Amino acid sequence: MKTRVDIITGFLNSGKTTYINELLQDKNLLGDKMVVIQCENGEIGIESTVFKDDIVFINILEDQKCLDANYFEGIIEKYFPDKIIIEYNGMIEIEKVLTLFEKHSVRKKCFIGNIVCLVDALTFEVYMNNLGNILRNQITLADRIVLNKITDNQEEKLKKLEKSIREMNRKADIFKVALYDDKFVKNPKPDVEAASIYSSNFSVKLSDIFLSMFFMFAIAYLIFSVIRAVKVNAIDIAFSGLKAFNMIFIGMLIQAFPFMLVGMFVSSIIQVFISNETIVKIFPTKFGLGFLTAMFGGILFPICECAIVPVTVRLVKKGVALPVAVTFMLSAPIINPIVIASTLYAFPGRPEIAFYRIYFGLIIALAVGLTLMFFPETKTALLDETGKITCDCIYCNMEAKRKQGIGEKIRIMFLHAGEEFFSAGKYLVLGIFLTSFIQTIVPKDIFSELWARDGLALVVMMATAFLFSVCSTSDAFIARSFWDRVSTGPIMGFLIFGPMMDIKNLIMLFSSFRKTFVIKLVLVITILSFVSLYFLTFLLM
Repeated sequence: MKTRVDIITGFLNSGKTTYINELLQDKNLLGDKMVVIQCENGEIGIESTVFKDDIVFINILEDQKCLDANYFEGIIEKYFPDKIIIEYNGMIEIEKVLTLFEKHSVRKKCFIGNIVCLVDALTFEVYMNNLGNILRNQITLADRIVLNKITDNQEEKLKKLEKSIREMNRKADIFKVALYDDKFVKNPKPDVEAASIYSSNFSVKLSDIFLSMFFMFAIAYLIFSVIRAVKVNAIDIAFSGLKAFNMIFIGMLIQAFPFMLVGMFVSSIIQVFISNETIVKIFPTKFGLGFLTAMFGGILFPICECAIVPVTVRLVKKGVALPVAVTFMLSAPIINPIVIASTLYAFPGRPEIAFYRIYFGLIIALAVGLTLMFFPETKTALLDETGKITCDCIYCNMEAKRKQGIGEKIRIMFLHAGEEFFSAGKYLVLGIFLTSFIQTIVPKDIFSELWARDGLALVVMMATAFLFSVCSTSDAFIARSFWDRVSTGPIMGFLIFGPMMDIKNLIMLFSSFRKTFVIKLVLVITILSFVSLYFLTFLLM
């Protein structure tokens, strides 16, 4: 059985050792062989009450050892532990300890359980202002975040603290405890049972339910494919509808995935090898040429969708006019060369579809920018905490990236491309699945009256694009499946509105800009898109 390795990180005096003292008294650990590796010396040590025969304590500072892969593997071979807890030095990036698991022989013997970050609620703002990069690194990579030293009358402060943490890590579980140190009395005993990494409490997340349902569908679909392949006739099932679903689903996946993969690699190269500062330098800080640069900048810098909002924020912070930066944010996913190529491939013999997408996409992006120019914001659009915000990709979470050589950057590029591919791929698979379902299960005559009304069909397709949140490098294949049901206007609604505004980017906009500005921007984009594309519908009648 593999050894589970949990990493406890946080700054000195954040309560790491106290937290470990409580963990080692967890009743779920009875009978387990434990090894605790300490990488720093704090004011509080391991309590004598937790010293047991089945728990080994190793302080690499006292042993004058370096925690590298060979030393770590030697510990596993010497003690054969069930679990290892690493109390890591909070001043060192977590990536360095994660490199232990890059060695194949180490991965064969152990796996990472949880990364737990201890955050001192009393000193969070001080550390954020002075050592923000290190603290942000700890928080973004954590699976669990324990807010420590919680006292009475901290409700407003805690809300602000939790908001700041959520802007850096939306997925981690957050727990609040009153762990003590030399300034806190030992009674009452701190309650860390809920925050324990070894808790046996059972909980189900809504995302886990949907993921389980998806896997159940995948298994059922695989069984169906096997039965159809071997032509089993023992079960009399009408496979005609499922066969049609299979053809549409697999066909769209095979066509869409290559463009999506190429798009992710190109955007990852831009993300890793071209800094945001380089992109900022090409943008004029004034209007005029600024709009022209913003409209066609996506050709030279096909940035991935996960990074378009952070890049927009950086443009504004560096002095680029807000309307120009927003114009670039809206046009870049549409003018992307990979997007243009995928649109041409998805609609063979219909180059006008790609032309309409580019033309009206640029027109709408420019119209939104001009609207913001003629009706400027009276207050600063950016939030005060925007400097702390990054996207969730692996590259933005590695603060030491500027110090890395070409080999490490290439490695990160492949990691970034893979991460973005699987992150965006789930939306593509879900979108293609729902589209295939509509095409095969829902009769055409049910929607005939709906699609006959171009205005209503346009609204439905725009809403579908927003909800599906499909990557712009592959959304053309989903749009093509509706070609025989709707006119060109609604198709353009899906192809243009989706890259400009979807669920993913809306969440990032709310975390970077004031709510009133985001609401205003969403309304302007929606109204201008509807009016422009409804006008296109009349032109083509």
